[in-house]
Amino acid sequence: MNIITDNDLPIKQKTIIAIGNFDGVHIGHRLLIKTMAELAEEKKLDGIVFTFAQNPKNLLTSGEVKYLTGTEDKMRFLSEYGAKNIYFADFADIGGLSPEEFTDNILVRKFNADTVICGFDFRFGKGRAGSAEDLEKLLARHGVRCVITPAVYFEGKPVSSTEIRRLLSVGDVERAEKLLGRPYCFTLPVIHGRQIGRSLGFPTINQVFPEYRVIPAYGVYAVECEANGVVYKGIANIGIRPTVCKTGDCPVCETHLFDFSGDLYNQAVRVSLKKRLRQEIKFDSLDQLKDQIQSDIKAAKEYFLNQH
Repeated sequence: MNIITDNDLPIKQKTIIAIGNFDGVHIGHRLLIKTMAELAEEKKLDGIVFTFAQNPKNLLTSGEVKYLTGTEDKMRFLSEYGAKNIYFADFADIGGLSPEEFTDNILVRKFNADTVICGFDFRFGKGRAGSAEDLEKLLARHGVRCVITPAVYFEGKPVSSTEIRRLLSVGDVERAEKLLGRPYCFTLPVIHGRQIGRSLGFPTINQVFPEYRVIPAYGVYAVECEANGVVYKGIANIGIRPTVCKTGDCPVCETHLFDFSGDLYNQAVRVSLKKRLRQEIKFDSLDQLKDQIQSDIKAAKEYFLNQH
């Protein structure tokens, strides 16, 4: 994946641009990226994903919209869908432009667009004033084509990042996986914990969710974790660990990997949520917690066994 910076602008050769926020990089986004990749191949031009360093809605709603995907994962999934070049726009720099200014000054002059591809619900320009249809008309004045991709439906409902956030908020990671086209995952560094899992005989890795990231419903999940290029199965507790932690502690993902021994501190580990096994519970004793962890491990192993 090649990252385009402002130093590379203006671009001399004509380009095919896919524009959008692409948070979650779900199956609707996949259609958009696939359309761009196919057109770029057909016309022998560079395809560029034009996206944002920050979610525009965050700046418009005082940070209320949480990210589904971190930058590293976003780039990985876009690349897997066929993107070769990506540009991260700073919304603060372009958010005040009118739809006309954005089209003329950015897409046409700086990016030398031959074709721009956007989703049916794309909004742009100051105050989200411009629609996909407006973009099509504005580009046409420059002889630039606009391709508007339709909604992608799953079981009668349009796929959207908003719906995926809702599903994660209730722990329905299996349906979220259908809309994403892969399990919901996050890649975060492993931090030092309190070693309580280790003292119970179940060593864990601990990862803290940044404030701007979506946190799935608290509970225990069957998970797959990628560490050092190897995928391990395991169980993860997402939440505040009420049995062993103080009130007010920030939410963490605490994962016990099956068939793993070693040190992953300070390494980035990707955790993929496969199934929610139960909600988070406060136990009266560590012995009760230990018994429940053994039951959770058994349930997760049965789940993975039935997947084959």
